[in-house]
Amino acid sequence: MLYIKFCLYQFLLFSVLFVLNIRLDQYISRPFTRIDFIAICISVPVLIIIFIVISKLYRPFDVIRLRNKIFISIPVFILSVFYAGFLDSLF
Repeated sequence: MLYIKFCLYQFLLFSVLFVLNIRLDQYISRPFTRIDFIAICISVPVLIIIFIVISKLYRPFDVIRLRNKIFISIPVFILSVFYAGFLDSLF
């Protein structure tokens, strides 16, 4: 059950990061303008909050070995890329 919960958390994490990256990437480009600065000011606190919440959520998974975490994360990463691409094509 711990591994399934870890898979779900990883899927949620990767999906949120991909969707945020896809949505905010169109606003941040060279040369940096005022809109780029505003997008960065919005995205940085959101990412910091996400990482703080994730660090608290991942504490029960310290018992899983790092090797197993990596082997679980690779297919979940691939699935979340497909899911984020699917969401991007819908909207």
